[in-house]
Amino acid sequence: MPDLSLQSRPLALSSDPVVPWSQDDPYVRFLREHRHRRFYMKPWDGNSGDVLIWLGTERLLNGLQVRRTLDPRAAEIILIPGGNQTMWQGNIEVWNDVGSRWPDKDFVVGPTTVRLGFSTWREEANRFGAHLKGIFARDPESYAILETCPWHESTITGLSHDPALYLRDSPLIRRHRQAATQEFLLGVFRQDHEGVPGPGAWWENRAGLLPGCLSRRVHSWRERARRQQRIARIVRYCREGRPVKICDAAQYPFPYFLETLRSAAQVHTDRLHCMLLAVMLGKPTFAYPTSFGKLEAIYEHSVKGWAHVEFVRNV
Repeated sequence: MPDLSLQSRPLALSSDPVVPWSQDDPYVRFLREHRHRRFYMKPWDGNSGDVLIWLGTERLLNGLQVRRTLDPRAAEIILIPGGNQTMWQGNIEVWNDVGSRWPDKDFVVGPTTVRLGFSTWREEANRFGAHLKGIFARDPESYAILETCPWHESTITGLSHDPALYLRDSPLIRRHRQAATQEFLLGVFRQDHEGVPGPGAWWENRAGLLPGCLSRRVHSWRERARRQQRIARIVRYCREGRPVKICDAAQYPFPYFLETLRSAAQVHTDRLHCMLLAVMLGKPTFAYPTSFGKLEAIYEHSVKGWAHVEFVRNV
């Protein structure tokens, strides 16, 4: 058996000062109370917005002096930092991987969106039983759903904040604010079931009810129409001759994602972490509707008190 003692020490990011947080936040309180146990942060298949969650979690753990390890065999708690875990079955397969590979470890899901009907997350969570030590929501509706579930008596739930927000005023964000320019108006929009608002989203979220060719046609038609509406809306803000750049920057590699947003004069988006990064960078930010109101909910819960976002309706 290899010597894992060195890997159980806290992993320092830098000389970054301790970040501020609410003493009453349930997720922060859980981490503080368990900081002497060894945590392993479990990666999942996400985009550059999920990298913000990862980095924000690292900053939080570092500030709380939580013990960490890079080897899950040495861990006592496996932590998935959060994100939108429950609406993507691929993420739940990561939960299954944790339960299969390390059945003796305790398991925690950081602040996440919680919705029913998109994946088997409840069944998978119940398989952990007493080993599921905590699952936290990042908006009130998600927390209300968690509260309806029959958890093991040792499982803690709570309403917390998206971990990416622990990067606010971090050295990373300060450096990118200093390097920021205003070269174009940026539109960053989804092309999946989270990003299609309105009644037609019901069909797209349940594509199995439609023949494959018809489902693809409905999605393609709605996507083209929505994209043109949003581009037209963005162009209305062009009063200084700046070009408009339309891309799904969250799918870019992380350095390119950062460069793209810090170069924008305005950010128009239906992606949560593009919105959060934009407001942390001090960019004028315009948020567009999604199929279930994720941006509005997290803005009201976690952002409204310190930054302004203009919500664009009917597009």
